[in-house]
Amino acid sequence: MNTQNPYQPIYRQLIHEIEKGFLLLDETIQKEIYGFVASQQHQNGAFTNRGGHPDIYYTLFGAWLAEALGLTSQMNQLKIFTEKVNPDKKKIVERFALLLIKAVADNDFKKPAVFSLVRMIFKGGKDINPAYQVFLFLLSFDALYGKNRFLYFLFSVVLNFYRSPEDAPCSFSAAVLVAKYLVGKKVENETQNQLAYFEAGKGFKVFKELKNADLLSTAVALFALKKAGADLRIVAPDCLNLIQQNYDSGAFLSGDCDSSRDLEYTFYGLLALGALSEI
Repeated sequence: MNTQNPYQPIYRQLIHEIEKGFLLLDETIQKEIYGFVASQQHQNGAFTNRGGHPDIYYTLFGAWLAEALGLTSQMNQLKIFTEKVNPDKKKIVERFALLLIKAVADNDFKKPAVFSLVRMIFKGGKDINPAYQVFLFLLSFDALYGKNRFLYFLFSVVLNFYRSPEDAPCSFSAAVLVAKYLVGKKVENETQNQLAYFEAGKGFKVFKELKNADLLSTAVALFALKKAGADLRIVAPDCLNLIQQNYDSGAFLSGDCDSSRDLEYTFYGLLALGALSEI
């Protein structure tokens, strides 16, 4: 009898971390978060950005949050939105985001052919880092098709020759760490590089030389390090303090003195909590 657990796509693992983070909170805060996430949905079914306008990028965070929180009504409205929207072919980030939204919101949507998915990473232009395009592809392919040994081998070869620049932001280094983890490469060096963004008493910073930590960097670093099997006990107290300091009436703030409340940082706040939930 096969006792192994079925494979869980990375996006589902992110949602699961959100669930765990949410369950750590008391009932009053949970109700506040329910209310905030629901309030960010536009009448067309998408979720809104800071300006209150429908936005596919923010909709991805809204979709994952709504799924994690069990907001069935919001997910039903979101499915209707995904059936109508069609981003420009040159907007690669939005197109990948839409695929990931459909993966969680619409079980019946027609998956793109693998070749079409591969072609998307060559249309991003010079403004999107090649490694980030590979990460988006792997995350989307993983969500739609699971692990494919041949394609993962090809991207493993590509990543074999890639070295993160010294001045790369924390989130980019985390993306490289997760991408290498996804294709089964050794990640000891990437793990140590990721830990270099941490500063005692604060949390993880966007850049190693900065003084202030932020919630986005902290969340993605914790998730990536957890995937790599790193010991988070040393960084946990300061990261938890950062998370607590940036909660505000149902939402989480960025942590870099920006007082705006939005879905993106609410996602990161709960993700960071979830990553630390089993410490």
